[in-house]
Amino acid sequence: MRQLAFVGVVILCAPRIQAACATETDQFTLPDAPLKDIGPDISAKTLEILGAEIAKVNKKIAKSRRKDPRAVTDEKRIAEDIYDRVGIGIPESTMELYARHGEFRGKSVRFQPSYFNSVYSGVMSPLPFALIFIMSPTIRVHGVDMGTDKIGHLFQQGFEYFHRYQDARGRGADEAAAIDLAVQYGVATEDGLYGVVLAAVYSNGDLAANYAGFKFYCNLFNPVKIGDEWLAPIILRDGVYLRLNPERANSDLLKPYISEHLNEAYNPSEYVWGVDLIRRHVRDRCERWFKEVAEFNEATYRDHLEHVKTWHGEAYGWELPEHYAATLLECFTPREARNRGLNPRRPGRAEMRLPASRSMSS
Repeated sequence: MRQLAFVGVVILCAPRIQAACATETDQFTLPDAPLKDIGPDISAKTLEILGAEIAKVNKKIAKSRRKDPRAVTDEKRIAEDIYDRVGIGIPESTMELYARHGEFRGKSVRFQPSYFNSVYSGVMSPLPFALIFIMSPTIRVHGVDMGTDKIGHLFQQGFEYFHRYQDARGRGADEAAAIDLAVQYGVATEDGLYGVVLAAVYSNGDLAANYAGFKFYCNLFNPVKIGDEWLAPIILRDGVYLRLNPERANSDLLKPYISEHLNEAYNPSEYVWGVDLIRRHVRDRCERWFKEVAEFNEATYRDHLEHVKTWHGEAYGWELPEHYAATLLECFTPREARNRGLNPRRPGRAEMRLPASRSMSS
């Protein structure tokens, strides 16, 4: 009966949210062959869409020159129009579908182990069989192996963050408070239908992709800081018209927003159900990691785990309680020491129950 209740929640809520299905991915299972990097292709596709939207806006400006051209160059509205081209879709957005099904040169573009050959094999979830039917393949984007779902999060949930941030700023919130409101929304979605409720997974990688997408939308018309680097705006004003910034209009357009945060082996999730079984599957994969991944050792892996706790120094909702953690530390040390340095278990997390939203300051 409880399982039927979960199905009912999904059916009732699906029309009310933009993506009713969480999609999970597996980067612990290494591809059979190195993947072709399609980052330049995805960046080029994004540029093509941006160029088309700018051309449409400039055409409207030319028609309205006798009126007020500012009426058709509202930056928030242009961001919404761009989102309509890249972020719409249930359960996968336009750009996510392109990453998952588009044609790219090269034989090895995507890798998707079957459910039974993945780290999720045998793991149950609140929605029966969810992990069988909602797996995303691994792709390589600007040097990072990630699930195609991360492209969806970047363009879709990234815009949701941007929208909430803009609304908060419009109501008078300061920069930090507006960003925190957007991040808390993302945390709530991972605690809800995007994560724990459907698949019993709280994905730090998804939250990192959301935040990276937020930075992308902010960067459309404004400089953005990522780490120690300031990125110039993607779109510039040329008198009353708009144009792509030649400094940014290249095949590396999306590269600044892509990092190891989007790889779920380096930025592991919380597994509310079946974590012991997932840990066992991870241990089964250690031999291949030692053989095939350069400089794979405990010290460097711990460095990765430390690095992903923030997004280039900015809080994005990361948490990894020891009780729910399955990481590649399984490959190095006895269980008692494996999770040294991870967060302690948060009290009150009840399996099969939607947890309360967590505070970034807690």
